[in-house]
Amino acid sequence: MAAAVVTPRIRLMTVCDGVRESKTEAGVYHVKGLRQRIVAHAFPFAPSRLWLFLVFSSRRPGEYPGYIRVLDDTTDKAIFFGPLAPAPTFGANDETLVNVARLKCSFPHPGRYTVQIWFFQEQGHDILKGELPFTLSQEGG
Repeated sequence: MAAAVVTPRIRLMTVCDGVRESKTEAGVYHVKGLRQRIVAHAFPFAPSRLWLFLVFSSRRPGEYPGYIRVLDDTTDKAIFFGPLAPAPTFGANDETLVNVARLKCSFPHPGRYTVQIWFFQEQGHDILKGELPFTLSQEGG
């Protein structure tokens, strides 16, 4: 039997217009414009502000490099690929860790897209840990 692959868990994954950490309280984040969809005037559409807010947890210390992909569900092709930067790194007592990434991509047409979080593996295939569906529609359509 193969050993189980251990990677961080995704506790929260959301697309939003902006994120900033509180200036007065560590570990508190102000998330603006939580999104499940976008209505655009025209396509292709490249939003000026689109962010991915992630909260990870891990009971095992270590660094876990990974990447973000945004897939066009119609074609199954990636329209965005970027690293989790910085890579989630847990110490002996870390419970959760926040990661914020800008999704700088252009959506070619209205439809459903999927945001994915993957972790690299030294042996075997990379591990898909999270998926979030996201819809774009055309204004008046």
